[in-house]
Amino acid sequence: MAGDETPNFHPANQTDPVGQNLFPDRIPVARHLDPAAALAFRTPLQEHVLSADGKAAGMLTLLGMMFTVLARLGSPLAEIFGTGGWPRIGCALLLGAFAVLAFGTVVQAFRTISPRFPNVAPSLAFFGDIARLNRDEYVAQMEALSANEALEQMLRYNHTSSIICLSKYRELRRAFRLFEYSFFLWLALVIILATRVLR
Repeated sequence: MAGDETPNFHPANQTDPVGQNLFPDRIPVARHLDPAAALAFRTPLQEHVLSADGKAAGMLTLLGMMFTVLARLGSPLAEIFGTGGWPRIGCALLLGAFAVLAFGTVVQAFRTISPRFPNVAPSLAFFGDIARLNRDEYVAQMEALSANEALEQMLRYNHTSSIICLSKYRELRRAFRLFEYSFFLWLALVIILATRVLR
């Protein structure tokens, strides 16, 4: 009996076997999925890449705000440079060190955001390898894939994405270290200049 059969897909039901009335986030999926395939196709890699890029962009935004604050305090800074002596030398050293570290932070942040693709075997799940094919070649290769071959392509994609993600976080760690040092220098400068303004 049709009512006794177990549907092949979930959550589609017998009255709507092709899932025509399903919500977009509830598409039919196979009840029994190979564990390796399930892990390969559901490995959450893109969110880590986006997280690294977002953190690098956040550091660039904060650096822009820090430079804006220093620009607002340009008048007391000019007064210190005009007086000479140890205050002038101290502020010059702080400002110079901050500028160098801020520049290093910017370089590392852009190295985090900019893609660097490793030289690995191509995968039909990777956009760069797909773009190297014309439409007919891509369709033909996809239609010729068996289930095991499709899994292999996805595993290659996951491994390549993991290498890219690890590279991004390595650059991000360096950027954060430079940003941390530059922040304390900036804070010291702001305290010195704010103290002079409030006198």
